[in-house]
Amino acid sequence: MTSTATGPRIRVDYTPTPRQAAAHSCPADELLYGGAAGGGKSRFARAEALAFALEVPGSASIIFRRTFPDLSRAGGVIQMTREEYPSALAPYNSVDHRWTLINGSTIELAHLSRDADVVKYQGAEYQLVVFEEGTHFTEYQYRYLLSRLRASGHLKARLEQLGRRPRAIVTANPGGVGHAWVKARWIDPAPAGELWRPEGLRGGRPRPTRCFIPAKVTDNPHIDDDYVGKLHEQDADTARALLEGDWDVYQGQRFGAFRREVHVIDPEDLPLGLGGVVRAVGVDYGLDAPYAALWGARLADGLIVVYREDYRPGLTPAEQADAIVSLEAPGERDTGRPIPVALDPSTWARNPNTPHTPTGKHAAGRAVDDAPPPGSIADTYRKRLGSAVVKAQNDRLTGVALVSDKLRVRADGLPRLLIYSTCRNLIRTLPALPRDQKRPEDVDTKAEDHAYDALRYLVMELERHSTGDPTDRRDDVETRAALARAEYAANVGPLDASVAPSIRF
Repeated sequence: MTSTATGPRIRVDYTPTPRQAAAHSCPADELLYGGAAGGGKSRFARAEALAFALEVPGSASIIFRRTFPDLSRAGGVIQMTREEYPSALAPYNSVDHRWTLINGSTIELAHLSRDADVVKYQGAEYQLVVFEEGTHFTEYQYRYLLSRLRASGHLKARLEQLGRRPRAIVTANPGGVGHAWVKARWIDPAPAGELWRPEGLRGGRPRPTRCFIPAKVTDNPHIDDDYVGKLHEQDADTARALLEGDWDVYQGQRFGAFRREVHVIDPEDLPLGLGGVVRAVGVDYGLDAPYAALWGARLADGLIVVYREDYRPGLTPAEQADAIVSLEAPGERDTGRPIPVALDPSTWARNPNTPHTPTGKHAAGRAVDDAPPPGSIADTYRKRLGSAVVKAQNDRLTGVALVSDKLRVRADGLPRLLIYSTCRNLIRTLPALPRDQKRPEDVDTKAEDHAYDALRYLVMELERHSTGDPTDRRDDVETRAALARAEYAANVGPLDASVAPSIRF
């Protein structure tokens, strides 16, 4: 690759493999490259960012990894770009982690550890966004950064001259917190190598094109035999995923029992009247990251129907509470029909700027009535919703075991959890949640788990109000542990001895 930027001609030491060359030539607005280990994904991503910066003077590009250590460790993006990008092309700012080329283009190196980190890029404009190891990210993070892709003036003219628009490049292997959404976005809709466009319009215009270019270790002549041998030593499923790029073999999604055709219904198929059922709302608080609220009703035989969803970022606590009230039907909540709002327990934290005023009775230094501290987020909710706001039960193992049990199809052919088709974010994210590698009976909390957290708060609240039994076995630690282990064994297999010591009940 040779620089044609203003100034001396500079040779960049990069000879693409045939697969990398095919990916470079692909005009897709959203490109997925890789799909297996050792295919040269990272080298391609770094070279592509540099090539784009040279082709489009004054352009802005950004390369994301999930965490800063992913950027900074040996062999990471920072080290490798410093080795690969010629110093004559650009100085590197080690504080801002930004390359500024002699033609005015920039390449940022950044990370998105949490969903809330996306707000750091509000108002930013990029012409190229690269997600390295895309399955490490949530779909929310990816979709938000797509909104930062834009071009105007000379940048737009240059892109049109090249036959392109602002674009996203993703490299990925099967597995990880983003496995399901990456597979659904690129792998399932069209054959590999085919440029395609989703149906429908976005903002009155055709939606961006997408393409998946696969690459395996056999496509990369620079990989040594030792690396290939290590891939062959993995268990059969992992080896197929990493060597062959098999997106269907990967095991590890936490709620593998979920089936859209089984668990999702249209509202008209099971309408809910105002009376005769126990209702509740589960709320996972979020400000920069989405807040999630789910309404549910518990019918006969323990069937829970999730019938309404609100899932939005950027709302203040007061706006969230007001939204809950405004979305409910007239008469749905009244004095004769209480609907508890099981709120994220973290919202009970006291505002450090508000003087502490003890409330309620105390025993051993703990409040009995669970009244939220003045100035807390929960206190703001209660000012809107009154005593309906309760602290959600936050036992993660109990929650995940209950959700799994409700998803299980019984002998009568039906599950005990149904979700209205209007709850799109719950339907989108629930089957995509992977297992936590260190605590495999739980979900990986680095995934997009906002709707799931609201769901487990909701299910636990409905079960608590339905039993009314003070000896409810969910308060028995040993029984809860046995249930969690049994559920794990039934769906995955016996707990490995190396994993078991890390499990906490």
